[in-house]
Amino acid sequence: MGKFDEHEESAPPPIRPEDWPAGSTPTKPPRKANGGTGEPLPIVRPIPQGESAFALTEREMPDPVMLCDPWAVEGINIIAGRPKLGKTTFERQKLAAAAVGAPFLDSHFREPVKCAFLSLEEGELLCRMKFKMAAFNELALASIQLHFEWPRGLDGADLLDRYLTANPDIRLICIDSLTKFRTIPDPRTPSFMADYEAINHLHDVSKRHPGICIDVIHHTRKAKSEDPIDDISGTYGLTAASDAYMVMRHHSDGAVMYVGGRRWTREDSEYKLKRNGRQGWDMMGAFLDLTDKQQDALERVKSAEHGLSGSELASALSITIPSAWQRLDELLEKGLVTKRYGRVFMKM
Repeated sequence: MGKFDEHEESAPPPIRPEDWPAGSTPTKPPRKANGGTGEPLPIVRPIPQGESAFALTEREMPDPVMLCDPWAVEGINIIAGRPKLGKTTFERQKLAAAAVGAPFLDSHFREPVKCAFLSLEEGELLCRMKFKMAAFNELALASIQLHFEWPRGLDGADLLDRYLTANPDIRLICIDSLTKFRTIPDPRTPSFMADYEAINHLHDVSKRHPGICIDVIHHTRKAKSEDPIDDISGTYGLTAASDAYMVMRHHSDGAVMYVGGRRWTREDSEYKLKRNGRQGWDMMGAFLDLTDKQQDALERVKSAEHGLSGSELASALSITIPSAWQRLDELLEKGLVTKRYGRVFMKM
């Protein structure tokens, strides 16, 4: 054959193995998934069967565990109040009562339980001083495990999960405070979602450990709201993800605590607390928000076996009958008493 035309392309030289780039191989690439697009094949999930409401109601399930009815119920509970009001004092008192199965407020712990206190705000020196001032007995102190450092957010929740697995005797945990425990919110995340997830991580832990009560101390806003739940600093995401809340407000004689939640069954939801001389709180009963005159009238109705009339109250207090009836009518408006045949009685 003659020479190639100068315009005719010559055959390319053969490719030798040493000509391949480092780390590559002259083998045929694997076949791509999903028709060669390279995208992973979609996961086909089975069609869910569900459960009828009737089956759920007929299924045997344990009742919620109440370590101290109603103040320590399994799940996540938020305890909120302004700084230095006494939230941590309230929790220390609760932990000490739980540790020995002692009375707490107007109830009591059914049996002693081990406790854990994540004291992330006070530090060792202040926490030590507070426990010594409270003068709890040695058995109670020995049953409360203290932790002054803990990871934040999901890492902290995962560690708490493993901690409870390794320590199954621990039933009551207090985290002081949510601000020191939660992940610092990302400004790109909606506030409600960030708040909800901050509590939901802990809620997932509580579901994996039935019978565990986790109290989370948090703060309130500076301004009071008409509804105490609005006092809690943050969005409704916090209370939406929690099982119960306790909001403490300052009062002239101590504090008023507003309580609510999924498992709150009491008719009263507002309670008056008063500081005692033992670094703790005493329960003074339901908070009725009465003036001294209204409180006096209520006590007189309580002591009147056959009810109290306006003329009888007027005679006892040396006031006019219209003034006496005004005080009784104020009690009626608050729903504290009832009226029958011209006399006022305590509600049964």
